[in-house]
Amino acid sequence: MCEALRKIMSDELEERENIGRTEGRIEGRAEGIIETGIEIGLSEEDILGKLQKKLDVSLQKAQEYLHMFGKQTV
Repeated sequence: MCEALRKIMSDELEERENIGRTEGRIEGRAEGIIETGIEIGLSEEDILGKLQKKLDVSLQKAQEYLHMFGKQTV
């Protein structure tokens, strides 16, 4: 019984790690897009559009990324 539980938990932990890595890569891309957009003088609206298009995310998610990373690069 314990071995079966360890196997189940192992699979779940591995899945969570993979999700975390994927989210980290997406956030890294978002930060790069925002930083570049700010550097070249894009408007907030244009940066949000690029985030939505490049990352295939909703406007709300793009706004979250801009809020999260936009202040760090200014």
